[in-house]
Amino acid sequence: MSLEALLKCFVSAKANSFENLLDPLLKICRISTPITIGLAKSQFFKRIIDRLSHSRAVVRLNLLRILRTVCDVHPNRAILVERYGLHEIVMKLSEDDGAVLVRELAREILPALAPALKPAGNKSLLKGHDTPKSSLIAPKKARRAASETSAIMGPNSSALGLSMGAPPASRKGAERSHSSSRHRLGDISWQSQGGQR
Repeated sequence: MSLEALLKCFVSAKANSFENLLDPLLKICRISTPITIGLAKSQFFKRIIDRLSHSRAVVRLNLLRILRTVCDVHPNRAILVERYGLHEIVMKLSEDDGAVLVRELAREILPALAPALKPAGNKSLLKGHDTPKSSLIAPKKARRAASETSAIMGPNSSALGLSMGAPPASRKGAERSHSSSRHRLGDISWQSQGGQR
């Protein structure tokens, strides 16, 4: 059987012929993965999308079944979903279609189409657009903790390098300044204090 002939039959069939070939085509797609992948051409998807507005619910049901079969086995499902807007079309059917069975089948298909959209959504994470709120709040908490520590330890706590988040280099400098202040304390005359006693 020629794949091109099968595709041409699906694309060009009219009225009753189109309705009658959907069930056999669905069976072929379920049996043969290579044929199913081979049918996944632009004219195939355009025909499905165009006929999903068919007046008969059984036709819409069979088209959705064929669409699901193709998307389930195709290696480039994400590209198909994005290129032909399949997720939006199926979602519209799941919400607005007049037939209950069509709405239910569309809802069943949606999860299979949704994962194909996730990589595009994750690009924003790589660019930093969706930075977690906790990372934005963290510096404020660190500043608040440092100010509370200095309030508890006194005004000289920052000079001693006791404030939270002080880098090691600044602590060494603080220790040097602290040790030099000890030398200055030695220069105080203690005799004056003894005289006061």
